[in-house]
Amino acid sequence: MRARHILPILVLILLAGSQAIGAQEPSQAAARFELSFANESPLLPLKGIEQEMLPPGLATVTINALDPDGELDQGFTGTVGISGVWRAGKPVTTAGPFFCGSFTLEDIELPNGVISIKDGPTKSKKILPAGWVTLLPPLVAIILAFLTRQVLVALFCGVWVGATFAYDYNPIKSFLYSIDTYIVGALADTSHAVVILFSFALAGTIGVITHIGGVRGIVEVVSRWAKGPRSGQVATWFLGLFIFFDDYANSLIIGNTMRPFTDKVRISREKLAFIVDSTAAPVATIGVISTWTAFQIGLLSQEEALSDKIGDPYMFFLESIPYSFYSILTLFLVLICGLMLRDFGPMRKAEERCRSTGKVLRDGAKPLFDDTMSQLGSSEDLKPRWINAVLPIFCVIAFTLIGLYTTGLDALKEAAAGGDSAAATSVINGNIGDIIRKGDSFSALLWGTMGASMVAILMALGQRFSLDETISAWINGARSIVLALITLLLAWSIGAVCKDLHTGAYVASISSGVLTPEILPLIAFISSAIIAVATGTSYGTMGLMVPIFLGQLIFPLAAEAGLDDETSRHLALALLAAILGGSVFGDHCSPISDTTVLSSMASGADHIDHVKTQFPYALLSAGVCIPVYLLIGYAGMSPWLGIVAGLAGVFIAFRLLSKDTGPTVDAGDSGS
Repeated sequence: MRARHILPILVLILLAGSQAIGAQEPSQAAARFELSFANESPLLPLKGIEQEMLPPGLATVTINALDPDGELDQGFTGTVGISGVWRAGKPVTTAGPFFCGSFTLEDIELPNGVISIKDGPTKSKKILPAGWVTLLPPLVAIILAFLTRQVLVALFCGVWVGATFAYDYNPIKSFLYSIDTYIVGALADTSHAVVILFSFALAGTIGVITHIGGVRGIVEVVSRWAKGPRSGQVATWFLGLFIFFDDYANSLIIGNTMRPFTDKVRISREKLAFIVDSTAAPVATIGVISTWTAFQIGLLSQEEALSDKIGDPYMFFLESIPYSFYSILTLFLVLICGLMLRDFGPMRKAEERCRSTGKVLRDGAKPLFDDTMSQLGSSEDLKPRWINAVLPIFCVIAFTLIGLYTTGLDALKEAAAGGDSAAATSVINGNIGDIIRKGDSFSALLWGTMGASMVAILMALGQRFSLDETISAWINGARSIVLALITLLLAWSIGAVCKDLHTGAYVASISSGVLTPEILPLIAFISSAIIAVATGTSYGTMGLMVPIFLGQLIFPLAAEAGLDDETSRHLALALLAAILGGSVFGDHCSPISDTTVLSSMASGADHIDHVKTQFPYALLSAGVCIPVYLLIGYAGMSPWLGIVAGLAGVFIAFRLLSKDTGPTVDAGDSGS
């Protein structure tokens, strides 16, 4: 689809949406407003309304717009001015936008026991749409991502459409609102800024340790152990686990450094590309600390309402790792391929060719290869040193844990001083689990990556690299993540748009009786996989799916179904992991995926051959995930039991489908 076709499509969408809004004829102003509170006792007098009573402390209040007859005015979707309301130490001056005549304020403070409501809208927003029109921003983003395969353009168009409906039906003015209200607003959020800084610091650290030959040193050490096809594949797999902090670094470093060795022991380029690709995103997406972690917790932190449900975004992500079946099963599949020296499908033919003839590429193959990439930014004159990679990576983990402990201990001490007996007990007993859970993950991650950057820079200077050279390496590393951060920023923005339009509330209302919370993880996994295949981006898919499924759907549906908090959290964790796993699957199978292209390029493989040989393996792992997510949802199965069941399923399926790939190079590494 050419770019010139995008604007006419957007115009048609806006016209259709405007007509739908006009047909609804919503109320511009309510006759009066009515308040109701979540709890009833003890009570304080409330001004502005006939002797209503208000509970002290934090309160949840629902404001209903009433028509002249005293009935709920479902057509009112505007905003109203309020006074006397505070939240987190700041005054709240606006309530709304209303959805079907109601708006709820949660966790508010009323210092004087007084709340006053002003008549009529107080902002220049138009009356917000109701019904299917609220779905247009995410739908526009998804459809344009399919048609153009340009996720950045698609996400921005989604924000633009949402701003058009939320603020002004003039597309030109709404274009400006998209930038100064939603995008700038997302950038100005403190938690978002921390995620951006953390990402830059980690990517910069990777740039430095790569430049000074740290990762090459690790590869060199591991290569000494590998002697044949079996040990060669296992060694490459092990390196993929070690370089967990970034998928790009994983693909480029391992592919380029292991290629001469794997050629020597007769491992096909298709198999090398498969190992590189299948240990890049799967490892990064479940890595405790990685560039993907920054992106994923950034998505989780974009919804204020979601924080009450999931708690700390980083801790929630860590809890979701056991539910990441696709990534775990894919890593297991790569390992047993190497250990058993068996393959199936097009990969088996490629391995048999290489074993019997020594041809690492098929006749007529057109490998993606760039000689400049083989340098990896490190000096050829420098002796590779594994410590140059291990020490900074260790510092990232150590400093982050120290940060979590310090901030968590301070939080518990503050709570204990306020009379929290459980917190006091945790402090006295030194309960590490409670302390870590109370820690400020954003600060800890920032401290960890900044500290590791300083360690890597000092190590470079100590090894006689110039300051200019070292800083340039850091900047080059940080530059590599700019595209991902732009995607994240737009994902935050479209999430804010959906929040303003009450997209989730509408979807939850229409899905009542159709979608169940138990089926959502499977639906999210399949949907994410399809979108990622079509668009070629896992980041973009996550940015589209997390705000909709996790931010808007799962908890309202769980509440409607009457599920308890533990079950709701169990399903939410599975849902997050399903979105991430489906995105990685689609990324693996898409020929336009950046990591797929990089894996082909770094491994020197024919790109189409890589996609063809890898697809059956990705499909195997994904196929096993489907019944596991069904059992997770409907049977409440433990994620650990799900992992065991998934590993067994992958092993059995692989053993039935695969065959021995032929003789090995040396007898000491002979296959079964």
